[in-house]
Amino acid sequence: MKRYPRSFLQLVTLGHILVALPLLVAGAYVFVTLDTLNNRYRASIEHVSTSSRLSGELTEDLVHMERDLRRYEVLMDTQSLNDYAQVRGEWQMNLEAFTRLPPLPEGLVAELRDLLAQERDAYIKLRETGNAKPLRAVIDDIKRRSQNALDEARNILVREQDLYMAESETLRIRLLVAAASAALVATACLWLIRRLLSRLIGRFEKAVLRLGKGDLQQEIALDGPGDLRWLGRWLEWLRRRLLSLEESRTQVLRHVSHELKTPLAAMHEGASLLDELVAGPLTPEQRRIVGILQSNSRRLQDLIEGLLRLQHAGHAAERIGHEKLRFDQLIAEVIETYRLSAGERQLHFDCALQETEIIAGREGLTTIIHNLLSNAVKFSPDGASIDIRLTHDADQAIFEVIDHGPGIDANDTEQIFEPFYRGKASRQIAGIGLGLAIAREFVIAHRGVLQLVPASEGAHFKVILPLHAPYLRRAQHI
Repeated sequence: MKRYPRSFLQLVTLGHILVALPLLVAGAYVFVTLDTLNNRYRASIEHVSTSSRLSGELTEDLVHMERDLRRYEVLMDTQSLNDYAQVRGEWQMNLEAFTRLPPLPEGLVAELRDLLAQERDAYIKLRETGNAKPLRAVIDDIKRRSQNALDEARNILVREQDLYMAESETLRIRLLVAAASAALVATACLWLIRRLLSRLIGRFEKAVLRLGKGDLQQEIALDGPGDLRWLGRWLEWLRRRLLSLEESRTQVLRHVSHELKTPLAAMHEGASLLDELVAGPLTPEQRRIVGILQSNSRRLQDLIEGLLRLQHAGHAAERIGHEKLRFDQLIAEVIETYRLSAGERQLHFDCALQETEIIAGREGLTTIIHNLLSNAVKFSPDGASIDIRLTHDADQAIFEVIDHGPGIDANDTEQIFEPFYRGKASRQIAGIGLGLAIAREFVIAHRGVLQLVPASEGAHFKVILPLHAPYLRRAQHI
């Protein structure tokens, strides 16, 4: 058995988690990625800003250093040399800071450090000899080389920014793909959860509908979360209880019917003897009373037999003896039994019967045909026609009976197949209201459908039966 959460609520909660999880993962991915991109962007801006600031300060420091050297050459004073040393210290710090910028390659950093070494060597000689010309020559060379190095560093930073923009565009596409993928996965999870819930609820609904329709033969064993299986066990208990009640009702009905038939037969026999003047001549009033006794005893006999047939039809699915039959020939045989009574009222049958072989129970199929034709003959006006149609396709046979009588009132269509129910039109004609109910039971036993088709005139009944015997499955899981 499949593993499910212990409760239906847990299953729904799990479904919500499965739907939300891809969206949460996508959101976390977007957050982390944007945070990383933001940090890189901030670092790139800082590098460019620092590079611009240090480039300006380095250029300005070299100008001041060159000016202090020229002044020293003219005045040969200690103050000028001290001013040069002060500016020189700032220039060294700025150049060291510039070499620590992350994007700069090792070659450029080495060249800048070489400038520091050249200036340091020339400055040491200046302190030793007091001659400023070698240092000034070095300063001129440093100005030229440092400008080239600064330009190259600026170009590197610009390329770094361009690379960042390209990566930003690629990242934007990745984020869109991630969002779309997360939405698709979430939609797929939602569809799967909805389908699972629909299937579980559908099984429960089918079980309840089967109980409502009186189909008590199949065992109910719902699959799913624990509380749904618990409901399935209660429905199975209810099915067994209803089945037990149905069997008790059937048994009582059978016993009561049997007990009633004996005294009823005696009453009917006694009335017949009186009618035949066995006990002597009768007065007109006595003959009228005997007629009432005979009529009502026959009606009660028909009612008892109808109840027994209804009970038999209710359990027909368990006792159907399937055999290969010619449906059209069976209809023709039943029609022949009505020729005499129909001829007295000048009724005629308009038949269109397609040759049809069917695997079904002879008794049940005959009862279906007989009850529908009996209703059509009973309710058709004198001189009318009764249309009988039989067609089939690869899987099912369609049998239709159409009369031109008063038809079925719209308010009666929902209950016309209920036992003992008689619509407005049928109340003027003798009957007990079991014919359609019995026919429907036999149709259901054959796994078919009996329908009342809307018609502008008369009543139109359609029977749809499978051509092949349905295998009556044992109790199965829903």
